[in-house]
Amino acid sequence: MPPAPDVPKPADDDGPVYFLDHAQVGLPRAKLMIGTRDLAAEICSSLPQVATGLMHRRGIGPAEGMLFVFGGPQRRSFYMRNVAFPIAAAYIDTEGVIQEIVQLKAMDRTPVPSKSDRIQFVLETAPDWFERNGVGVGTQIVTDRGSLPEKLGPLARLP
Repeated sequence: MPPAPDVPKPADDDGPVYFLDHAQVGLPRAKLMIGTRDLAAEICSSLPQVATGLMHRRGIGPAEGMLFVFGGPQRRSFYMRNVAFPIAAAYIDTEGVIQEIVQLKAMDRTPVPSKSDRIQFVLETAPDWFERNGVGVGTQIVTDRGSLPEKLGPLARLP
């Protein structure tokens, strides 16, 4: 089966390529409540969306985020290919609770795996967002319409 129209052909040196060769636009958004803070986040739930993430953008604003939604729990691993600015990433479990926050370095292609195998969501923000907002491990994240698993989990198109 040929690749989807927006997905570049595989690169010979790296195997299959699932990410786009340009920045994503028009992603769905959700209002997240993270502890006592609100954050508007773009939602990535398909293979090209998740694989592309923040690639090819100029930066991420101090009050912006990108939430990656998966169909179920497992160990997750993120890296920074084609992302020219640092970010923070929160690995979030099946209940919407932050299990770990990691710092990802600009253009670093080294995968940073989660410690837990119960990760269903990953939230990327500006590198200081969690610290600046007093948000840490153990913080519950919900949407303005209900829990992450209940309201956003059904959007997932990846395991």
